[in-house]
Amino acid sequence: MTTPRTSWIRVLWASLLSLVLPGLGQVYAQRYSAAFWFAATLFALAGVFLALEYVKPSPAIMLALLTALALATVVLHVSAAVHAGFAKRRAAVPTRPGWRRSTWTWGVVMLAVAVGLSLLNKELGFHSYSAGSASMLPTLEVNEHFMAVETAAARSGVQPGDVIVFALPQDHAIEYVKRLVAVPGQTVQMREGRLFINGLEVPREDLGTHPSGLRRWRMTLPNGRSFEVLKRGDDGPLDNTPAVTLGPDELFVLGDNLDNSLDSRVPDRVGPIPRNLVSGRAAFIYWSHDWSRIGREIR
Repeated sequence: MTTPRTSWIRVLWASLLSLVLPGLGQVYAQRYSAAFWFAATLFALAGVFLALEYVKPSPAIMLALLTALALATVVLHVSAAVHAGFAKRRAAVPTRPGWRRSTWTWGVVMLAVAVGLSLLNKELGFHSYSAGSASMLPTLEVNEHFMAVETAAARSGVQPGDVIVFALPQDHAIEYVKRLVAVPGQTVQMREGRLFINGLEVPREDLGTHPSGLRRWRMTLPNGRSFEVLKRGDDGPLDNTPAVTLGPDELFVLGDNLDNSLDSRVPDRVGPIPRNLVSGRAAFIYWSHDWSRIGREIR
């Protein structure tokens, strides 16, 4: 006697379920043991991913680990999809009236797990961005791709000197990457190309000429953080600005390419940034046309 086979539509559905969430297609095929192991592997990969934020390895090691995790995740999803399809194809057509209720119960549980992982990734994850302009030269070159840490701790703990990603106050769908230079309560002003915070000039050191032809300067903020900026001269349209005192939840940001950046010095386009619009802190470059920059920490 030949065992009846499941239709190809159900086979395809089982594969698609596990392609979205490893283990869910196995539940649909009533292979609960396999579902457990696929789900457990997914949890293990997620656990390693989340642990990277606390271990804080070097940028090069971080890049290698993230690449390995991404490949392992792809292999897991594809393997789960193939396994679920074959499992459903080999399964006999169910005759017990309660099988659908059991499957849907497990399905709801697995979907809840998926939602939980999604929320964890949002709160304790890394996200990819690219530099769409030259406003952050020399820290970020045009079209370089970088990872940003978007944990709750990273968002609330950003300090002057950090390179941050934030939503534009005028249009939250647009995100910018700039350097944080001042925090709530501080007064910021540009005078003849020099940055002043609380009335004191931020020291700058001449580093010579950048390959672009712009002048390189190293600026050191009051908290001791230093970084490199570029300037064409000290008489540009953004080199003399009114003094701005930041409110309780406002941040002041600048582009490292000071004469070619829309930032907090332009009140009608950017202005001070509400802290709640900060997405996270830029961490390291993971792709660049200049391979020597790949893995470089963003400081």
